[in-house]
Amino acid sequence: MTGVEARRVRTRGSDELCGLPARLIRAGAAAIIALVAAGCASESLSLAPASPQTPYVPETTQAAAPAGEEEGRPDFGLPPDPTLPIAIPRPEIDASRTLGLPDLIDIAQSTNPATSAAWERARQAALAVGMAKAAYLPVITAGVLAGYQRSSEANPSIDLSASGPPGFDVSLGGSQFLPQTFSTTAREIVPAATMNWLLLDFGGRAASVAAAHELSNAANIGFTAAHQKLIYDVASAFYQVTASRAQVAIARDTVVNARFIFDAARARRARGISTEIEVAQARQQAAQAQLELVESEGFASDAYHSLLRAMGVSPTLALKIEDVSGRPLPRAISTDVDRLIAEALRRRPDVQAAFARMKADQHNVERAQSDFLPRVGLTGSANQDIGVVDVNDSLLGLDTRSRVNAPNANLMVGLTVPIFDGGTRDAQLKSAQAQADAAAQEFAQIQTDGARQIVVAYDTLRTSLAAYAAATELTQAATITAKAQRDYYQQGLGTLTDAVAAQTALLQARLARAKAHSDALVAAATIAFATGSLTSGDTLGR
Repeated sequence: MTGVEARRVRTRGSDELCGLPARLIRAGAAAIIALVAAGCASESLSLAPASPQTPYVPETTQAAAPAGEEEGRPDFGLPPDPTLPIAIPRPEIDASRTLGLPDLIDIAQSTNPATSAAWERARQAALAVGMAKAAYLPVITAGVLAGYQRSSEANPSIDLSASGPPGFDVSLGGSQFLPQTFSTTAREIVPAATMNWLLLDFGGRAASVAAAHELSNAANIGFTAAHQKLIYDVASAFYQVTASRAQVAIARDTVVNARFIFDAARARRARGISTEIEVAQARQQAAQAQLELVESEGFASDAYHSLLRAMGVSPTLALKIEDVSGRPLPRAISTDVDRLIAEALRRRPDVQAAFARMKADQHNVERAQSDFLPRVGLTGSANQDIGVVDVNDSLLGLDTRSRVNAPNANLMVGLTVPIFDGGTRDAQLKSAQAQADAAAQEFAQIQTDGARQIVVAYDTLRTSLAAYAAATELTQAATITAKAQRDYYQQGLGTLTDAVAAQTALLQARLARAKAHSDALVAAATIAFATGSLTSGDTLGR
């Protein structure tokens, strides 16, 4: 057998297996691998519920039939997750200490997550400024490549039998029994450092830094707005608690008066000057007063929990809250409101934040415009190729080794000019301009809404003060009437209807007075909030 024939035999043997071409074998193996991968992917469907009506069972839950499943009613409950970090703010507060509004605001500012979240957003925006400024500095990276490579191939056979005399056969290499190979082994490591430095971009980076500064300013203003909103929410809830307590006190007095009339009706019945119907009506009035007391206590409980929610503390926290039902009300506003709106709007956080966002969007337009201009940059790199290459030739019996240790460095200045990008830059510029126009309209809308809020707050305060004055006068007159009617009825001179009507009128007058008092305090807080002057707990007084 010649060397060429022997090589063909070896090649055919390596390319065929059991009579199948190697190409077909490789295709079959790829198909099997794809089927296995697809099977593994589809198995993940077992993580989801089997059907829309099947409850989800966590993997950590033991395989047990959910409650109600025996009756055909699936249970869609979840077991407790012990890994959940439950942390409800519960500040340490002296239960015997009476807390005023400034104290409650201080607690809320130190525990409410809203202010902490606003602070984190302000920090994030500040870091964005630093990231924008970093674009002025070069970007330097270092890396290393290391690898190993080995290649081996058979030496070609030299067959001279076809051109030589008959019976003359000379073959070099390619022997079926003693194959000769030529192999190469290489080991290489390449440490490198690269530097890219944008030198000139015609205002693109400056616009990005300016926009980041404006957004950071807006985030800081938002942090201030979060505190002002928290102060307002706590103050409003605090005054609602005061109003609810006044309502409970009025309801308790009404219960006492209703029971007094009921006792008087029974006494009149015992003297024979009243009827059972009259006694039953008095009893009904006493029961109605008791029901209103229970409802008032429920309203007071809701107001208390609203205060805890506004503060952002645990709903089970017990606080001793100051009673400000006798606090003097603010005076009526006599100043021209129109003259104060402009100054108030310039002080409002939402107006300032909207203005900062509008300016940031305008800077983004400038940045988009810079994308149409050339850029000049500096690029450099330095690396060193360190390696060893071993060569082995079994035919000639040669072994060689070469070593490489070649340092390389370059430094280049480049100019890039944008020519065509399919309209991407133009679309980005129009998008930035549209965003800037929308921000300008939002800025105008916020001013209008702020002015309306200020006017409504002033009107509400004037109405509440007028209602309080009228309710005070009504309460004084209703008190005299109710007392007289009660005394007349007790002495047998008046009727039950007149006594009950007088008590009802007194109750309504006292409730109206308490509500007007609370509304006036809330309106004063609203004015301070709407004008941007609600800056601390001391703003509302102690």
